Amino acid sequence: MITRRRRPSGGAPRERGARPRPGAPPRVLERGAYWLLYVVAFAAAVLHWRAGNEEFAALCALAVAVSVSFIMSAHRRGGAPG
Repeated sequence: MITRRRRPSGGAPRERGARPRPGAPPRVLERGAYWLLYVVAFAAAVLHWRAGNEEFAALCALAVAVSVSFIMSAHRRGGAPG
């Protein structure tokens, strides 16, 4: 009988290209969501700014900054988003 070796909890992080554990959401969707948020929030910030809604423009610009930081952290972890 073949048994699977279990990695001890708190072990080293998975290597690049390793299979995700069952039940984990695909990272591709996560990265795609960050890019979508970045593109939509950037466009919304520009449109709100041009319409004179500075408060909403600032809120959208904040969403852009957060999504860019998520994209860059995903890139540093070992994979370019998208």
